[in-house]
Order: sequence, then C-alpha cells, then structure tokens
Amino acid sequence: MNINDKWFAIVNPQAGSGRGKADWPEIQKLLAEKGVDFDFALTEKKYHAVELTVKAITSGYRKILAVGGDGTLNEVVNGIFIQKLVDTKDVLVGVIGIGTGNDWQRMYALPVSYSDKIDAIKASKNFLQDVGRVDYFESRYPQSRYFANAAGIGFDAQVALSTNKLKESGKSGKVLYIFSLIKTLFSYKSTIVSVVIDKDQVGGKIFSLTLGIGKYNGGGMMQVPNALADDGLFDVTIIRHIRRGDVIRNIYRLYNGTILKHPKISGHQAKKIVISSKPPVNLEVDGESLGTSPFTFTIVPQSINVVVGVDFRSVVDPILQVI
Repeated sequence: MNINDKWFAIVNPQAGSGRGKADWPEIQKLLAEKGVDFDFALTEKKYHAVELTVKAITSGYRKILAVGGDGTLNEVVNGIFIQKLVDTKDVLVGVIGIGTGNDWQRMYALPVSYSDKIDAIKASKNFLQDVGRVDYFESRYPQSRYFANAAGIGFDAQVALSTNKLKESGKSGKVLYIFSLIKTLFSYKSTIVSVVIDKDQVGGKIFSLTLGIGKYNGGGMMQVPNALADDGLFDVTIIRHIRRGDVIRNIYRLYNGTILKHPKISGHQAKKIVISSKPPVNLEVDGESLGTSPFTFTIVPQSINVVVGVDFRSVVDPILQVI
C-alpha cells in the first residue's frame, strides 16, 4: 500500500454551534497559504468521523486532522482504534479546535487563533498520550468506547446529557454547561455506587465521579487538576453526597484547581476502575453522552500520537520527539 504523506482533515460543520461550517473556508485557505498539503471530508452524521478515519487510514493516510470539538476528536480516536491495519501510535493526530469546550487543546498549550494552530500543525511537535477505554451498557447491550480526555459519571454525566439536549435543540454558547449544571443540581440525587480502584474498594452515596487523562473538562473546569496525559494512570475525583448549597458555594474550585481540598471530595489514581450502582447511573466521555453502568475503565498507555503546542512540556517525560 502506498503511504499518503498528506494530512486528511475531518471537518465537523456542526462543531462550535455551526462555526465548523462557517469557518472552514477560512481554515482551508490558511492551510493552503501555509503550505499544508491536505485532503478533506465533511462529516454528515453522528459517528461519521469514525468511519472517515478508518477509511482514511485504509487508504494510506497516516496524518489525521480533526477540525471540530472534543467530540470530533473522540470519534477520530475511536476510528484509529477500530482499524487494525497499523499500530495506533503510527497515526499522527492534529486538532484545529472550533468546538464550545476545546478542553483537550487547553491541556497541550495549543494556540487560540486558527493561523497559530496551523503553525503548530506544520511544526508537528508530537506527544504520545494515554487513552482510556470504557466498557458500558446501552439498552442492556454491552458496548465499548475509547476517549482521549475525560469521562464523567453521575451528576457530571447528567449535566452533559442536559447540555447536549440543548445543543440538539439549536441552543448555543459557552454558558450552556453552567446553565445545565445549575438546572441539574436541583433535580439530581446521589446514588449508592461501588467503585473498585485497582484493588481498593470505595463506595457509598456518590454525587459525581470524574476520570481524567487530561485535566480540563466542561469548558475549562479542572475536576482532575493533577492529571498527566502520559503517566499510564487515570486521575479519579470522587464527590460524595453533598448539599446543593455546598456545590454552589464551591463552584469556583472547579476552575482554580482546588477541588480536592474540599472535605467531601477525594482524589485517586488507577490503571483500572470498575463501577456498579443501583439504580444505574449515566456516562459521558469527552462530552458525549453514552449509556449506563456497570462500567469498566482501563488505561491504554501512550497509545495515540498527537500534535501539541510548541510550548507544551510533559512533567513525566520532558523530552518530546519531533517528526
């Protein structure tokens, strides 16, 4: 098979409340002006980016450019894992973030402007990051999904579900997540959950649980502030049963990295997490709403090669390869 040295751009026109469609001509022009050789395709439906990624790799592309939000990147990552032609590390992934959250790109010091993002793509400073896998149930059938940034269970997943429903109804804007958070706060109830973190078991009435490869989710929140993307471990934040007023008074902790200082909140690290609950609780990964418990999370260490910002440094491994 001939290897195609071009980038294959997968463009989500719905990302960023329609900015994907509106801004793609500008991005396309900048890519051409800066000498980035590329082909592209626009997604037409949910999970289309998964299909396009598999097709691109099968056709010889080894550089995939996700033009969209965290959900678009999630689908690209799943496509890379679904295909069995090459090792997942042999595919280079670049991101031009145009979503409403863009939490993944925050982690990697990727610039804000499209022009600077494309300069980072040209530089192609690459980094091997961990990927998470979750096994879960949807309509009583077992399913699995990979994720590149974070997963949320319980309250966190319910907020994501509410936010996604608002987006599907045509609403837009960065305030949707905060609106959904406050709205869900007055209806959601803590659930009895059993959590096995590697071999240690914790449990009880759990309000929310977040697993992170990256430290940002929910549009800039730091629910797993100590997460490192290449240490081979999930960072896990467990929020036990907590009063509504206490949640509201401590929202600031989600943004300044002090969430683990609250007495009802604990931080953990693990390679594998098994979760069960009665009644079942919901799941979201990289902002996408999925199914229900029970869940099994496993880490796939340093398995995806991603383009990072030129100023990004890993705490675990400061020596980054450059393609």
